[in-house]
Amino acid sequence: MEDRIAELESRLAAVEQRLDRLEGRTTDASAAEDFEVAPALGDGFLSRASTLVGRVLLIFGGAYLLRAITDFNVVPTAFGISLGAAYALLWLYMAYRKGTEDDQYGSALFYGGASVLLALPLLVEACGRFALLSGLQGIFALAVFSGLTLAVAARRNLKILGWMITAGSIIAAFAVLQISRAAVAASAFLIIFGVASLWTCYVRHWQGQRWLAAIGANAGVLTLTMLSVSEQWTVAPVSAFVMGASLLIAYLVSFALWSHVRGRAVGMFEPVQALLAIIVASVAAVVAARAGQIALAPVGGLGLILSACAYGLAFTPETREIRGRNFFFYSSLGLLLLVVGSALVLSPAIAAAVWSLLALAMAFASGRYDRVALSLQCTFLLVAAGISSGILDTGWQALTGGAPEIWPALLPWHVIVALTTVACLFIPVAQHSDRWGSAAGLPQLVVLALSVWEVGGLIVVIAAPMIAGVATADSNLAVLAALRTSVLAAASVTLALSSRHRRWPEARWLVYPVLVLVGIKLFLEDFPNGQPVTLFIALALVGSALMLVAKLLSRDSAHE
Repeated sequence: MEDRIAELESRLAAVEQRLDRLEGRTTDASAAEDFEVAPALGDGFLSRASTLVGRVLLIFGGAYLLRAITDFNVVPTAFGISLGAAYALLWLYMAYRKGTEDDQYGSALFYGGASVLLALPLLVEACGRFALLSGLQGIFALAVFSGLTLAVAARRNLKILGWMITAGSIIAAFAVLQISRAAVAASAFLIIFGVASLWTCYVRHWQGQRWLAAIGANAGVLTLTMLSVSEQWTVAPVSAFVMGASLLIAYLVSFALWSHVRGRAVGMFEPVQALLAIIVASVAAVVAARAGQIALAPVGGLGLILSACAYGLAFTPETREIRGRNFFFYSSLGLLLLVVGSALVLSPAIAAAVWSLLALAMAFASGRYDRVALSLQCTFLLVAAGISSGILDTGWQALTGGAPEIWPALLPWHVIVALTTVACLFIPVAQHSDRWGSAAGLPQLVVLALSVWEVGGLIVVIAAPMIAGVATADSNLAVLAALRTSVLAAASVTLALSSRHRRWPEARWLVYPVLVLVGIKLFLEDFPNGQPVTLFIALALVGSALMLVAKLLSRDSAHE
């Protein structure tokens, strides 16, 4: 009876407490129960961190136990290494399992990091100290483990684990390369891993990891190239070229799929890595060609094919209609591959002529499609043509004081390049763009400077033998100096006149730099070598040019 009465009293008390809560009244006891006690220091971050560090220490303790068992021959070495590999994979699996829970992110990261730190040194020792794996087998095992770890990092969004396996795989690949001399296999692995990391970053929107993986891939091919010319290694230079071409194609295909299949915009990484891959592949090709294992013409043909593909991607409807980074990237990539490829296929003179004609086409396309990027490509082609043909060097010698005893010769392709450069000034190109701003006129500014340089140089080259007797024993330095001064003064006036035309407003920015050059030249060449008559002509021309230029530019400013 007493037990039943006590039970009824307890139930009645519980009912009263519920009624008090519903009515908003709380007793001291219930308030004390509802009061949240502040968590102690051990219940927070330090407690979790301590637990995780303790687990990692236990994991490494187990690894050292397996190592001791192997070192003391308790089990065969191969079996002990296999146990160690299985042990590392176990913790990678634990990282995969823990990664499914949001509150276990730290545990997954610690387990994954422990797996990497256990597996990679073990793999290097299996190839080196224990000699259980050949170089090719070691690289294959590294590829399997790195692929699994990268997949776990991507699947569970463990970014730090992705950094760890990227850095660790690069270091391990070079270690295996040094130990086993499996240079080709290591280079191939670094390329594959670089592309895999790139796509992991694409999918997970990571940024920095792809840079590190690309550095590893580029370094792998460059290392292979350097080893191919070493007498201590038996690496064929053609293997380095194959790896270089694979590096370039793998990344370019990945970029194309990302931008045109996935419909995404390229960033800073794509142009930088494309340029580096082209440089690495070019170096490998030159080394293989010098070794007599490949010919440069087929390499140039490959470059031209890739150039056509890049231009095709640049002018697809989705890229052409969106005035953004994709068009600039693919058109610039196509131009670079075009120049490199044609330089390997054609002689310098013919290549310069071809580039000049392509510059005309680019200028026309710039005006038609209203693309400043194509105007910039026109300028780049003209610069390349000037360098390849030698006219820029000839113009420099003619205008700035080349020795009259070794006067440069007038060559037909010099005239072709100079006339093409001037012709590009008369083709309307895109000179205004919201995206480019004031920089939209820079390509025309460079073309104007090239025109002055090339045409002025050719005038001096043609006239100097007739007027100053250069390249003979009777060369007249005073007349030569006056001739150069006259050409430069005339160029400044021509630029001032051109600036008044709506198509060449940028010419005004070249007027005074040319006059400054003339003034410096007067003190360095005309006065030391001049005669009264030639100095009178030079000073009269320069003075007249200064007054005329000032009047023309002031009128132009007032008109604006």
